[in-house]
Amino acid sequence: KIMKYVKRIIAATAAATMLLSGCGTQPVQDTGDEQVTLKWMFLGPGEQQDSQKVWDKFNEELAKYLPNTKVEFECVTSSDYAEKWKLASASNEDLDIVWHGWMIPYTSEVKKGSYLELDDLIDEYAPDLKKEIPDAIMDKQRVDGKLYSIPCMQQMVSYVSSLDFPIDIYEKYKDKINIEELADFFSSKETMDKEAWDKIEEYIKMIKDGGDLKKGVYGFADHVEKGYEWISSPYKIKASGDDYTPINLYRTPEYKTFVQVYADWFNKGYIRKDILTAENVGTEDYEVKGGPNYIVGQGYMPTQSEIDSKKAAGSTAYVKIPFENKHYIPYAASASNTAISINSKHPERAMQLIGLMNTEKGKDLYNLLVFGIEGEHYTKVNDKEIQPIGYTSQPTSESPYGQYRFAMGNTFNGYEIYMQDKNPIYDNEFIKSVNDKAEDSKLRGFTLDTDPIKMELAQVTAVIGEYKKSLNSGAAADPMGLYEEFQQKLIAAGDDKIVEEIQRQIDEWRANKGNETTQSEGE
Repeated sequence: KIMKYVKRIIAATAAATMLLSGCGTQPVQDTGDEQVTLKWMFLGPGEQQDSQKVWDKFNEELAKYLPNTKVEFECVTSSDYAEKWKLASASNEDLDIVWHGWMIPYTSEVKKGSYLELDDLIDEYAPDLKKEIPDAIMDKQRVDGKLYSIPCMQQMVSYVSSLDFPIDIYEKYKDKINIEELADFFSSKETMDKEAWDKIEEYIKMIKDGGDLKKGVYGFADHVEKGYEWISSPYKIKASGDDYTPINLYRTPEYKTFVQVYADWFNKGYIRKDILTAENVGTEDYEVKGGPNYIVGQGYMPTQSEIDSKKAAGSTAYVKIPFENKHYIPYAASASNTAISINSKHPERAMQLIGLMNTEKGKDLYNLLVFGIEGEHYTKVNDKEIQPIGYTSQPTSESPYGQYRFAMGNTFNGYEIYMQDKNPIYDNEFIKSVNDKAEDSKLRGFTLDTDPIKMELAQVTAVIGEYKKSLNSGAAADPMGLYEEFQQKLIAAGDDKIVEEIQRQIDEWRANKGNETTQSEGE
């Protein structure tokens, strides 16, 4: 039996060598002579007209990389994914590769034993992953020091809130709006103090006095988060410095200041009077607003093509002034990842495939799976950019074919969608540079176990749902009275117990981290 096994290995190695010599640079991997079919469940727009055609082509091409390997795909929509995964996990469904994302609590899923530990599998079957995915990003997926999923590389830095002016408002008042000076002012502030809010009000008043405020202002509640990093919603920690004290966002001094400021703004007519009852408030265009999605340099100026496309869609483009001039990579798990199910019968082969989808050598496979077949599902503009057929930015179930780039692997190895006069935020190299320059979270390597406080977290979440809308609108009849009532309700719901437990876990993690460092130095 031993000799038979050795002969199989020799034969497989010889076959792989022949394939390598015959295919030039084709990265064929040794898979032995066992025919394997992997089952891969991932997030996407659902099955499309040409899904099976592309997946058959993918398997045909995959044979050039992983002989004796085929994949059965299951594309599940975002509205169905959490429930589908719950059922698949409960029934021990025969799955190999699975997507994990924002709608499923990561640490809880790992603690349940849903995913395989990947460190040894990577070392043996996909070592190139370590070259392409930085440790700071890979570590986001560790629980108790062990890796259970591979982050799909994309924008990994935290978003930065911004002060947003519609382009026409900016053009009218641009002599009085110095983007660079404003950006420097806001970035000099560790958190949102009264002076920062007063600075924003100067521009709101200017536009109102000019008769241009119209709908007013909207969306500034997110600015309270400036200078804080999420631990687990709504609990945060100071993003910089040596303070490791957790706090509920709604019990911070910054939130109290915000409630006072917003009530004052409402009374001054900066906020629309029907803010609590108007429909589609968040999707309408405002003359001044706060934005949570800023990632570019000192100021985001929309391109002419962006202005034109927004106008054609009945919307408006905004000039964005950031509240930070730096970025950090949050400690929390990434929003989009690939894992190997605990029920996988072929984890080694699954790891080889995941390696291909996340590294340079598998970029042609990645592009085929994401964008489909050239000439049928996209046209090439140049070696870097394509124009999809049937959609412009994100595929739908009605598109002939197309998958979500962020759910399939390393987006930086894929094509970019062509845009005329494209802003850098849509450029892979720019996003990579932002990731590379970002600071690591001081909580890197920490994982919060919410099981001991899950009842209290549910109660606190319910209380926030009861008070948040009124307080964040500025329209409450007695804002500070309502604020004080909110604080007492949070305490009664178990807020102090949650903070105490989070603090205990952080302290324990820091102590163990210190011990590990000491042991390492001693060795």
